[in-house]
Amino acid sequence: MNLVTRKRIDVVRKIIYLFTVAVVPLALSSVAVAASSSSNSSAALERANQAYLARKYNDASGLVSRVILKEGESAAALNLLGKIYHRQGKIDEALGQYQKALKLDSTFAEARFDLGVALFDQGNYAQAVKEFEAALQAGANSEYQYNLAISLERLGQLRPATEGYEKAIQLDEKNAAAHYSLARLLAAADDNDRAIQEYRLAIAAQPDFPEAHNNLGVVYSNLGKYPEAIACFQQALKINPDCSEAQRNLGYAQAHTSLGVTYLSQGDSKKALDEFRKALRIDSRYADAHYNLALLLQKQGQVQEAVGHYKEAIKYDPSSAVAHNNLGVALMQLGNKQEAESEYKEALRLKADFKDAKLNLDELQKK
Repeated sequence: MNLVTRKRIDVVRKIIYLFTVAVVPLALSSVAVAASSSSNSSAALERANQAYLARKYNDASGLVSRVILKEGESAAALNLLGKIYHRQGKIDEALGQYQKALKLDSTFAEARFDLGVALFDQGNYAQAVKEFEAALQAGANSEYQYNLAISLERLGQLRPATEGYEKAIQLDEKNAAAHYSLARLLAAADDNDRAIQEYRLAIAAQPDFPEAHNNLGVVYSNLGKYPEAIACFQQALKINPDCSEAQRNLGYAQAHTSLGVTYLSQGDSKKALDEFRKALRIDSRYADAHYNLALLLQKQGQVQEAVGHYKEAIKYDPSSAVAHNNLGVALMQLGNKQEAESEYKEALRLKADFKDAKLNLDELQKK
């Protein structure tokens, strides 16, 4: 029986692509407040802005509404109201306010940028690109340039995205998110030396950046520098072990999985098993952790438990041909020929040139 093992480099590279890159958080600039028509209105908008920054969104909304009722609509007030709606998850309402602000002042770069972020959050990356480009016409801005690059990346335009991240860094060498995103693309292109440099710059600009520490460890692991990789993964986990935020939970689950893969590469199955289980305690839906744990359990002869984790891996990543194939191998080990055949066929449906799955299926059908 041909047990297919996913090569370490394949596992590690997949982890890079799973990282979620957040849009730079919205920030109300002092220019927006100053755009109001009177000093009293400016003061009221500033109070609303402070409530917004303090995440007291209901208070902020009430303050802005009173300004509009008393003073009439202004681009600054409408844009701030859009930000409040945006933070409350009311994207459609936010879009409406940003658009109204731009009708009053089509040159309002901040509103143009905020509209781009809302469109990005809706998944409308092509239109977001247009808004970020329009915002940049008002002047060079690292934050705007970074978000433009993210949108281009989401559209699959990797070369313009790479150039965009580089421009964002030229505008602000301390833009940690731009260094990080540039490093991701460089690592995906196997430009490991530059990727390491950019991850280090991201960490220098923002030391408490767990994803950057983790991805730097991924690159070191790709290069076989396991002690350096382990140190990076452990640092990522040290930053915030509580993992209270869902977005970061994924990052920490990846760090544990990366650490487990590295331990496995060094032949330390016990530590690898522990790290994979830690990853799943953080994020029970993390397909890579289920897959790697299943593979390790299968090698150790714990086939029934391995089957359960392969099925979980497929549940959360149904397009994984290698998981379907290895599940088929495990099912054959348990004597379940019919289900094994189904898994091999699914692996081949997903990846027609998957030689190992074809060999496994041919061997099964000869019996």
